[in-house]
Amino acid sequence: MTIGQLVRSLPAAAFVLGALARPFTPDDLVQTNRFSGDVAVSPNSASIAYIQARYSIEEKRQYTQLFVQSLADGHRHHGSSHPVKVIEFSADARPNPPSAREEAEDEITGKKHLKPSQPIWLSDTSLGFVATNPDTGKSTLYSVKNGKGRWSKPRPVVAMAVPISDLHFSIESGILAFTAEVYNGTDSLVETAKLDYHEKLRADTGQTYDDLWVRHWDTFVSSKLPQIYTLPLKTRAKDHFKPKGEPINIISDANANGRLEASNSFTLSPSGRHIAFVAKYPGHDYAWKTTSHVYLAAVDGSGAEPINPGKGGASSSPAFNHDGTKIAYVQMAATAYEADRNQIKVYDIAQQTTVEVAADWDRSPSHVQWSDSETLLVTYNEWGRNKLSKVDIATGAIMPIVTEHSVGSVQQLPGTNKLLIDYSALDSPPDLYTVSIDDGSMTRVSQLNPKLASEIFLSPPEDVAFMGADNSTIHGFLLRPPNFDSQKKYPLAFVIHGGPQSSFTDGWSPRWNLNIFAAAGFVTVALDPQGSTGYGQNFTDAIRNQWGGKPYESLMRSLEQLLEEHPYIDRNRLAALGASYGGYMINWINGHSNVFKALVNHDGMFSTVSTYYSTEELYFPETEFEGVPFDEKARENYERWSPERYVKNWRTPTLVVHSEKDYRLVVSEGLSTFTALRRQGVPARLLYFPDENHWVLKPANSLRWHQEVLAWISKWTSDEGASPATTLDESARFRIQGNDD
Repeated sequence: MTIGQLVRSLPAAAFVLGALARPFTPDDLVQTNRFSGDVAVSPNSASIAYIQARYSIEEKRQYTQLFVQSLADGHRHHGSSHPVKVIEFSADARPNPPSAREEAEDEITGKKHLKPSQPIWLSDTSLGFVATNPDTGKSTLYSVKNGKGRWSKPRPVVAMAVPISDLHFSIESGILAFTAEVYNGTDSLVETAKLDYHEKLRADTGQTYDDLWVRHWDTFVSSKLPQIYTLPLKTRAKDHFKPKGEPINIISDANANGRLEASNSFTLSPSGRHIAFVAKYPGHDYAWKTTSHVYLAAVDGSGAEPINPGKGGASSSPAFNHDGTKIAYVQMAATAYEADRNQIKVYDIAQQTTVEVAADWDRSPSHVQWSDSETLLVTYNEWGRNKLSKVDIATGAIMPIVTEHSVGSVQQLPGTNKLLIDYSALDSPPDLYTVSIDDGSMTRVSQLNPKLASEIFLSPPEDVAFMGADNSTIHGFLLRPPNFDSQKKYPLAFVIHGGPQSSFTDGWSPRWNLNIFAAAGFVTVALDPQGSTGYGQNFTDAIRNQWGGKPYESLMRSLEQLLEEHPYIDRNRLAALGASYGGYMINWINGHSNVFKALVNHDGMFSTVSTYYSTEELYFPETEFEGVPFDEKARENYERWSPERYVKNWRTPTLVVHSEKDYRLVVSEGLSTFTALRRQGVPARLLYFPDENHWVLKPANSLRWHQEVLAWISKWTSDEGASPATTLDESARFRIQGNDD
């Protein structure tokens, strides 16, 4: 299959709704099969292993399954064998199940009680995975062996006293590496488990803090830090593995001023004797500096040193070359800006020198790895696509491999010229493909959701472009409803992304899936105004101290051009929706325009000033508004762009969504928005989740979110005699989970 054929065949549905196809619903979205974590490739490239997660609305259960699939047939016959289910675990997904039945035992011994995660290959025929006991918090590494086409029962390899994550294994050195959170002052996993036990016996619940940050994302900071451990495994007869010695903390003494906090990603060298990882220096400026460094550490714990110790911003994605003599990584230059351009670096370990690659390339790669000794592989966002390209180290030349839709994870198949990627589109959930490094030809490996291709209609996206502020091009996507008729009038769902330094890409998402709104009968449009990524660094930077300025101007100018160019959109039935920065923009729109009939603000900002004092990553507002709000000049910037200043102009009916564990934009921002609306008599509704963070992740909560959002925008954009916004079949499409028990 050529890349052109693949591009045309990737979308899951035809443009015309056929007799057997039906519209896409929130039920379909939350019940799609999904990859959970990384896919593991066997050393001989013959097989892959992955975790698949799925939710059952009828059963109200979450399923976790470990699959193994052969790639050998795929290489010969342009197809792949059917995946084999090795382990399956299920649990009641409700927050308070009516049954007191235990989902797992204290001592996990039975196959049915294992919840698999983090598959790693221990040999060509032996697969490891981790299961963590939800009651004791202990993790155990298990192994299963393939003999004559059948997988053995799980066999414990090593039990850990605490949860572990981010597993890596080197077959050459026999080293198992992983991360674990341990208390300052101890390196022992057992000692950390004992301290955890004593912590639970405390009579009080008070926590004290002397510095920032206090909490991050959705968790209060504790005295534990993630550390990297190594443990040799020795092989006994028949691929039976057992530990040799005790786990070693390889980074505990890497800095004299305090313990390093390792990031959630590291990599083993090809020999298995060294590890490259990213960490921030210990210090009081965590909350207002992004600076982090790449460290090189020996697996025996004998030392760890930064390879880029000077000034700079956030580092990420370290990768060893094939002989372990060089490390490629990306780093930003700005020390307090999380959306600066990632610059590609290559470090020579022996020479202790660094060269910059493709220095003039105006794109920001998110991931880098080696193709060969002279070429790197990078993924990056460009004009609504997540692309994959080769980069010549010497010349900086960019050589595209995959340029359509969205490439996710990428890993090389050892001993071949092929890559294994996950690949998706706005109308096609992620699946695995192999792609040739040489010519970009692709072969499909998995099909996690075959019904989406045969039974359900998904609207294909159309690229649109308009002229915005500063005469800049504003790119985005338009999706038409099923059975679209250009002679009819349709309501509009105008979706605004968060970030703000992010973008709408031609890739699948389980949240804010544009096809949900299109399937509900809305022409759906999603645009990338100033601040968005993928259009050059100047365009990304253009939002700084312009939050309600250029992006707002570009969105409103683009909206007017959209309505002029697409007369089937009913300009009297417009709804705007946004999350995070998109939620900020919803509040800003409410204070500056009355063109929309309905608004949806998910986890948005009410006051720029109050947000500064309650959020965790202070480098974000300090960069966006050019200072701190207790500086007189910068205070003017905060006040200028605060939606709270324009509350008196709010008139548009608004659905406000906010969650208790959102520490990025705290719940008081949503409560303040709702209060301002209702105190003025503006129709409003508050949807509150006590157990979600900045994102709504739990399947039943996602169903409720969709019920409320679609019902709200449908109610306020309804118009008898025009095309209905949606058919509100509450029993089939928008059920509240759990009320029937």
